[in-house]
Amino acid sequence: MDNLLKHRLYFISNEKDWIIFIHGIGGNSRTFSLQLKAFKNHFNILMPDLRGHGLSKNMPGPESGKYSLDFVSKDILRLMDYHKIEKANFIGCSFGASLIRILEFENPHRFKSIILTGAVLKIKTSFYLLLKLGRYLSPYVNNHFLYILVAYFIMPYRNHRKSRQLFIKTSKDISRREYALWLAILEEVKLRMDGLFNVPFLSDSVLLISGNEDHAFLADCICYCSANQFVKIEVLKNCGHLSSIEKYEEFNNIALNFLQKEENKNAEK
Repeated sequence: MDNLLKHRLYFISNEKDWIIFIHGIGGNSRTFSLQLKAFKNHFNILMPDLRGHGLSKNMPGPESGKYSLDFVSKDILRLMDYHKIEKANFIGCSFGASLIRILEFENPHRFKSIILTGAVLKIKTSFYLLLKLGRYLSPYVNNHFLYILVAYFIMPYRNHRKSRQLFIKTSKDISRREYALWLAILEEVKLRMDGLFNVPFLSDSVLLISGNEDHAFLADCICYCSANQFVKIEVLKNCGHLSSIEKYEEFNNIALNFLQKEENKNAEK
């Protein structure tokens, strides 16, 4: 199907719950390769490449010629429907976390639980202006240059090198057209995320796993969790924006324990 996201799927049985992994802008499904071995024996797994990323290239675009949050969200719902997945656990990183946040608010019945790493729950003005600058410069500079700037802005330290290099490497595959289409929804993303920052998740099974060096987004995560006590947060030491890469063993253990507890809790109901 031309309008179906390319994806990797690992199926065990209908008795097992699903996990859907959502990567960030500039990444692809292989962002979660370090999770695959730990999770694939316990859950059915779906790892899509978002539109324009990884293998999901040259898909037919919207009639308007522009992307919107609703449009890219429906890509995920369409994939779930294709594989007859009614509900799933979602794990997302960076902008993938934002997409999950918006998707859950509008389709809570499709969610069992949520785990977010490097969660972008609110877009700071400084970060927004950096991305907006990239949008205005896009006709004049190599689009990959912006990804490098963003990578160093949100992952600046030496111990962030692995995450930073992976982000820079995967972003090389993004075409100039897709770069422009995704940047064009920045204003909508900021408005939606800023609006949702004061709104609780509809799910009562939400876990944030952040690095203590995620200077761009950690403060907002802590602030949100303070106002919404049912949202749990784990902060990993000596870790930056993407704990699922930098501290993947800790991330995997925490995430699997959380999912197991949620599964046991639901079984007792």
